[in-house]
Amino acid sequence: MLDALARAHAMYDEAHRADVIERFDDALAGFRALLGILDEADLEAERHAGAALRVRALLGIARARYESSGDLAGAMESVADAERWAVAEGLDPELFAVQGQRGLLLLRSGDVAAALEALDAIIAGPDAPPSRDLAVTLLNRGSLHLDYGDPRKAGPDLNACIDVAVQLGDRDLEAMARHNLGLLSFVQGDLPAALRGMTESARLGDTPEPVALLDRARVLAEAGLVTDAVTALEQATDLLAGGSVLVRAEVALSLASCLMDLSRYDQAVAAAREAAAAFDRAGNRLWALRAQVVELEALLGADRWVRTRSPRATLRRRAAHAAELADLDERGGVVGRMVVTYPALLAAAEWAAIAGDLDDARTYLARVPSDLSTAPLSLRLARPAVVARIAFASGHRSAGVRAVQHGQRMLAAHRGLGSVEAVAAGGVHAMRLNLVDLQAALASGDPAAMFDALERGRATSAGPARVVPPEDPTLAALLEQARSEHQAALALGSTTEPDVLRAKRQHLVQARRLQAEARERSWQVEGERRPVEPTTTRGLRAVLRDLRAQGGSPVVASYVAMAGTVMAVRVAAEGQSLHRLAPLGVVTELARRARADLTVVANPLIPPPLRSAATGSLERALTRLDELLVAPLEVDGDLHIAARGRLLTLPWSSLPSRLRHRTWVGDRVDVRPGLVAAGAARPGGVVVLAGPGTDGGAGEAAAVADVWPGARVLFGEDASTAAAVGALRDAAVVHLAAHGGHAHDNALFSSLRLADGPLFAHELDGVDLTGATVVLSACELGLSTSDVGGEALGFASVLLRHGARAVIAAVAPLRDDVAVRVMPRLHGALRDGLPPGAALAAATAAEIEPVPLVCFGPLAL
Repeated sequence: MLDALARAHAMYDEAHRADVIERFDDALAGFRALLGILDEADLEAERHAGAALRVRALLGIARARYESSGDLAGAMESVADAERWAVAEGLDPELFAVQGQRGLLLLRSGDVAAALEALDAIIAGPDAPPSRDLAVTLLNRGSLHLDYGDPRKAGPDLNACIDVAVQLGDRDLEAMARHNLGLLSFVQGDLPAALRGMTESARLGDTPEPVALLDRARVLAEAGLVTDAVTALEQATDLLAGGSVLVRAEVALSLASCLMDLSRYDQAVAAAREAAAAFDRAGNRLWALRAQVVELEALLGADRWVRTRSPRATLRRRAAHAAELADLDERGGVVGRMVVTYPALLAAAEWAAIAGDLDDARTYLARVPSDLSTAPLSLRLARPAVVARIAFASGHRSAGVRAVQHGQRMLAAHRGLGSVEAVAAGGVHAMRLNLVDLQAALASGDPAAMFDALERGRATSAGPARVVPPEDPTLAALLEQARSEHQAALALGSTTEPDVLRAKRQHLVQARRLQAEARERSWQVEGERRPVEPTTTRGLRAVLRDLRAQGGSPVVASYVAMAGTVMAVRVAAEGQSLHRLAPLGVVTELARRARADLTVVANPLIPPPLRSAATGSLERALTRLDELLVAPLEVDGDLHIAARGRLLTLPWSSLPSRLRHRTWVGDRVDVRPGLVAAGAARPGGVVVLAGPGTDGGAGEAAAVADVWPGARVLFGEDASTAAAVGALRDAAVVHLAAHGGHAHDNALFSSLRLADGPLFAHELDGVDLTGATVVLSACELGLSTSDVGGEALGFASVLLRHGARAVIAAVAPLRDDVAVRVMPRLHGALRDGLPPGAALAAATAAEIEPVPLVCFGPLAL
């Protein structure tokens, strides 16, 4: 008898463990096998113990059955069976568990009011004796408040759950409660704290991995790190075979939202339909409706673009369907309004506006309150975007602009993750606002309106994430360890020996793992972002008129690609004009060809015939880019360029019409005054560093230092990463001659190789470079990778975000002999007072072949 009971307990523990880690098929089989054992065994002498196990097995079957198949009726039948056994045997503790399981099933099926009533009925208050059932009920009620009710009530329940779990020594329950406290931080808008809480819970115990990945993805998506969120969701999907049908549906729904941000609308529609079907099978009407709304939002995403817009009849039909969905939520309460009613009404309003039915659009919009302060960020930003679209379509341009600015201010106040990468990534949330703004400006034909719309959008995710470097020993240690692994790989040299190659690969794999950990750690460190004020046409022209009065005024060209066409707004002291220049595909192909040819020309080992062919091809590509992008703007003198994406890193200074002329490039038009004076006031003077392994680095560094009286030169072991960071923090002019590389897949790990290993762009986050001029004599460190929102990230871009007056860097491989000739001339011109862009033009004027150096920087007044 005792053996049978012990065996039954062991079977329960095994099935319960499968339930906890959400292997529901295994749990269901285990609990059913346990019932079979209990039916066969003679447990009369241990009747209460056997009955208690039977109740627990039936409750386990209820949960596993619902989560694995969505069979709510069957699950509730098992709960009722468990209740009958508990009542018949007088098992009061088991009745507590029965009611708790009933409340959980009601919660999972979306019946929020009934779930709360059930859970409230069994929590006796702060004096209830500690038990696992009490902790689980507190956890579930906290989750209910978190997801469906008042998040302020979630904290006390979750903390009470932690107290009980600690008393019981149940680390898994404590971990789940702490994970949900991380979710509470997410709901309250504190994304760094959310990730810290989730990371802490993962170290403490077992939170089911698919759930942890899903919730982590929600935080990353809110921060704008959409591709990282998609990766987490795909990992969760792979782990969910045999797991919860509802969690799979939640993953599919979150994936649909992310795919919309990536403009993968057809895939988003499919994922939303999959989620809706699963929620519907599980009897969760609220979330089935939510998934249907997300499907409509994905369809609307495609309809916002003229080139993929549906016929007007389809737009009207979709608007009507969205309005019908808004009226279907019957019991969702506040949450139902936030996830179904209001999003559906906004979709209906926007479709009506696009179709030209402005009265209908206003009617739908009027049903959505203007105060959505407790709503998710996406909903808070959606309303001003719809208000703007209706205002622009009604001819009320100033009202439309005010609505856009209102949304952009909300986004600026949003507390994102604490890294420069996350600030850039936050631009994804502005895409909808920016699109409405730009489409209206383009339709107006007003170049000033177009320029202002571009700058409003660019300012939303500009600037640094923090004003001082993060004081985080863990982050610093991870970066140092990654550097050491790179050094260890480098020390193995070039070889074909299999064992050495294997060891080298292991070092590099470990370095990438450490870099990934450092990247994630940086998100959790608090930032201090300061909103950036956008430049206006009126303000810029006033500045340009002042410069003209002082003897010289540049032309400013703001480039953008829209609807497959590259356009530019030309702004000068005397006025502004809008130019439609060339098909984007043509420009992209020419840029690709030019970069490939620059790579060939920079390779000294290429045979002369191939080199000559590449040079001719390069000259033709640069000439054609010049004809398409610059010649129509009729610029005779200085040119300041603002651009994003691939346009940002074109070899602008090498275009034929720009030779010998000052040309400098930024990702927005920044007219901050005082950068020149700030650079002169920096206490560190001129610092020159030469990294290891370059053929002419030491000679180049010495020649550059000879140009500047009193310059400090660092060679060999003195040219360390710490010395470079110190120079960037203090010096007015910094020259870094070293091997470098742009990391396309992880731009903030673009690096310069110095004496003790690579200096990562990541390590410059928070370093104040206000007014500094930085010369990167290294290959490709002028390149950048654009994130989903179009923001540029790379070594040079990080320096500029932190205040550098100018960064001169290569957008293609830079040959050592060219650097040795050009760099001393460049610094001589800087010493003589030429602005950086003019100094670069003077330094490269005598070169026969194009030099892929570009001056990046603000207007720098």
